[in-house]
Amino acid sequence: MVKRPTLILLIVLALVIAAFFYLDERPLKATAPTPTAIKSSFLITKDNGALTRIHILDAQGNSLQMGRDASGNWALSQPELAAANQSQAAAAETQFFALSVLTTLETSPALDVIGLNPPAYTITLGFLDDTQKVLEVGSLTPTGSGYYVSFEGKIYVINQSSINAVLGLLRNPPYAETPTLPATETPIPATSTP
Repeated sequence: MVKRPTLILLIVLALVIAAFFYLDERPLKATAPTPTAIKSSFLITKDNGALTRIHILDAQGNSLQMGRDASGNWALSQPELAAANQSQAAAAETQFFALSVLTTLETSPALDVIGLNPPAYTITLGFLDDTQKVLEVGSLTPTGSGYYVSFEGKIYVINQSSINAVLGLLRNPPYAETPTLPATETPIPATSTP
């Protein structure tokens, strides 16, 4: 006959083995998508060459469109046809290559939840090699550090300050300064005093 302490030890061992198999086979609960940190990467690279066209459209239908002319200078075609301030346009081009990726979402929340259905802004970029890339900008993240952006089938969080610099073009297009004409003197007719 088996002694009582040995029997208790066998029962405890059987319970531990049963618990192991139960916990091992049990499915894990679904968790919220976890963003993956990216080390100082940029959304757009110069792989396709220089920018030749920029089109920014907001959800209200406001639009900015500018492109390079035959001589390589920037010119605005929307909201109105006008010459562009070349230094401001070059700074804008630089901002597109400085869109800093904070995170890439491995699994995306519903697009309407993150402001991408419909997007708040749609940005279409044309490059020297005739490729075209489209960015859709959604809502500000709950932490306020960035915006949700859909680009080439993936959802990213882009640094807020870098995307605000780009979206600022829509509010303040880079118009070329118009020269101010010099003031001219208007002669005052002489009057006789009594």
